Amino acid sequence: MKHSRMDLRRGRALAAAAATAIVLSGCAGGAGGGSSAGAGGGSGDGYEHGATPEEIQEVFEDVDPVTITYQPSAQSSEGIDAYRAEAFIENLETLSGGKITVETTYGQGIAGYTELPDALVDGRVDIAYMLPIYQPDEFPVFQAWVTGTTLTGASPLVDEIAANAAIGELTYDDENLMSEFRDRGIEPLNMFNSAGAVFALCGEEHVSPDDWDGNQVRASSQAQTAQLNALSASPVSLQYTETFEALQRGTVDCTLSTTLAADAAGFLEVAPHIAYTSEVTFARGPGGVYAGSAWESWPLAVQQLVFDSMQDEFVQARRGDLDANHIAAEMVREEGGSFTEMDDGLQDDLQSASEGLVEEEVSEGLLPEGSADAIPESVDKWRGIAAELGYEDEGSFEDFDEWYSMEDEDYLEPMGEKFFNEVMLPHRPS
Repeated sequence: MKHSRMDLRRGRALAAAAATAIVLSGCAGGAGGGSSAGAGGGSGDGYEHGATPEEIQEVFEDVDPVTITYQPSAQSSEGIDAYRAEAFIENLETLSGGKITVETTYGQGIAGYTELPDALVDGRVDIAYMLPIYQPDEFPVFQAWVTGTTLTGASPLVDEIAANAAIGELTYDDENLMSEFRDRGIEPLNMFNSAGAVFALCGEEHVSPDDWDGNQVRASSQAQTAQLNALSASPVSLQYTETFEALQRGTVDCTLSTTLAADAAGFLEVAPHIAYTSEVTFARGPGGVYAGSAWESWPLAVQQLVFDSMQDEFVQARRGDLDANHIAAEMVREEGGSFTEMDDGLQDDLQSASEGLVEEEVSEGLLPEGSADAIPESVDKWRGIAAELGYEDEGSFEDFDEWYSMEDEDYLEPMGEKFFNEVMLPHRPS
């Protein structure tokens, strides 16, 4: 199945092609549509949120050329995990009228994930998709929010949208999390991408308590390890690159994974039985987009264009997650596997363990007071917004490929615009 690069045929105006009359700013700090991000907006003129491509390019006529070193999460420019990277590159280079050049290195070619924070600060990388989940001691507040994702829930379409919008909103409101990055000289752009729901991918069906008891299951975070302990499973720490072979040889029974990661690594070829939850989830594997020390040196228009591109980051990340669910439905069928919801008792155990984990993070001052209630409440709010915008689950994970189309590239635009306007716009550089 071929997945083409995204094009700009939509002629979008980055965050809302809704604006019809735009007044361009005449001085730094005068561009409307949000408060200052970080230590303040850059120098020079900016543009109003919602400006047309032509109006943005007009502002960039007075901007000196800028080269941005970019390291996305994808291993290459091909495949569904590159949607967001390709959209970001095209936005910057096209809408700047060629004034921005994006030098892109795929496959963590400049710095591995644990080295990326330093690489952003020392200037080896200007913008990157980072995984602070791999450094819980250095980013404890981020890690606490990873634990918070356990209370989101999972459905094929609506919860993929609602969970990411809800956690995105709550994390943007958390000054402790924002400071965790800014104090190191790292500027959050799309600070917390919760990513897709995490499933158990196994060589055999894992539904009842006996299926889990003592089984070796690969986990990738502290929260997942604690959740597996609650199921009487045996968590295993294993490098992502070693997981396929471990599943193939049977040295691990299952791995906790998103379908996006499973597609990239081929896990479903050797572990085609998927166990999923509904009202609670295994801790997600979030990352985020961050700028480094170069951020402060960029003109205001560059900062705004980078920031406004985070609407497409949200949209294309969700598109990748949903397309991966589509592909997983096909693959499981081809491999003779199964989709099975976990036993109610197991989900109750997961729920209790997850609520306890979140309360621990609150007691340690890493999550805001009331998070155990605020997280599911926010998910419910965004489920309602999704319904208002016409999104609904028309079937299950098992038949997702039969009712969700991978061909409609604009399908998620309304949710992306809603999320950007409500959550991110107040933080826009100005």
